[in-house]
Amino acid sequence: MIPTLHISLLGKFLLVSGDTPVTTVDWPRLQSMLAYLALHHTTSLSRTHLAMLLWPDSTDAQAHTNLRHLVYRLRRNLPHVDSFLHIDKQTLLWRSDAPWTLDVADFERAIAQAEQAQSKTETQKALETAVELYQGDLLPGNYDEWIVSERERLRQLFLRTLERLIVLLEQERDYPTAINYAQRLLHYDPLHEATYRHLMRLYAVNGERATAIRTYHACATVLEREMAVPPSRATRKVYEQLLQKDAPSVPAAAPSAALATEIPLVGRQQEWAQLQIAWQNASAGKPHLVVLSGEAGIGKTRLAEELLTWVGRQGITTAYRRPAPEIDNSRRHLADGGSTLRAGYLDGATRSSRSRTIERELAASAFI
Repeated sequence: MIPTLHISLLGKFLLVSGDTPVTTVDWPRLQSMLAYLALHHTTSLSRTHLAMLLWPDSTDAQAHTNLRHLVYRLRRNLPHVDSFLHIDKQTLLWRSDAPWTLDVADFERAIAQAEQAQSKTETQKALETAVELYQGDLLPGNYDEWIVSERERLRQLFLRTLERLIVLLEQERDYPTAINYAQRLLHYDPLHEATYRHLMRLYAVNGERATAIRTYHACATVLEREMAVPPSRATRKVYEQLLQKDAPSVPAAAPSAALATEIPLVGRQQEWAQLQIAWQNASAGKPHLVVLSGEAGIGKTRLAEELLTWVGRQGITTAYRRPAPEIDNSRRHLADGGSTLRAGYLDGATRSSRSRTIERELAASAFI
């Protein structure tokens, strides 16, 4: 039985036949051809196409001669080569039905699974799998023209996958894990300023304000060293908000705000995600009013406290106001009378001088 051939192209070139490393395919041009054949295993490739791809600056005759020598070398050095590669006078085809695996294919398959996932849990698992499969850029150190473009395509796909995973983890309030992935994103793209801002926010909401501030200074140092430019206005704004974090809120923070830092918010993933989207829209210059409604005791106040803490840790001034007793009494009166209260406004059947007064109080009490 033919052992499975495991092909790894991300981070480094590695062939393993069964459990045995294959070290004889060690020439960069030979690795490039094998990689191209495996990545295009659904297509029969003409010898002319391969010759021009691998030796674009050579004459047709010389390129075809080089290809013959390369194919001969591959047949000598790849175990069970005829089981994996169909070769004739005109074409070469990597056999899809042979026992082999390819890390690039596994990486892209995991991303496709994330797109088709039916739940956040499934999406997160698929994204994490994709990120772990990406062990580095495609065939680093090899600069054949086709590799350069494919390397950049896969790299950008990986960066977008990391960004999506970080956002998902932030929505789940798994800040330490989100921070780890954000650091990895910076490792691959150290000049991406938006990632520094995201990491600063993650540190802040995780209670690590000093580290968030250090992240800003690291950003400024890298940008000055590599591009001779200062951080953008958006990045400086996040930094200035962090510096203002110790300033008192207006008015003082909610009496039970400390509770939000001591007792984690359990559940409410959907509601929390909606609050974050509303906040992000407001931060982008699209003001939002959010009203938390529901039966007493289902956790509305706790959810609001979590948002206040999350925003406050980023150095953003917050205000908190409890309704006056008249508002509470009126709410109970309206509930007993069968009327409805929606988004801080009373329905038409109950409009009166008093109801309009209550409405104004409710609007004045909004803190989000």
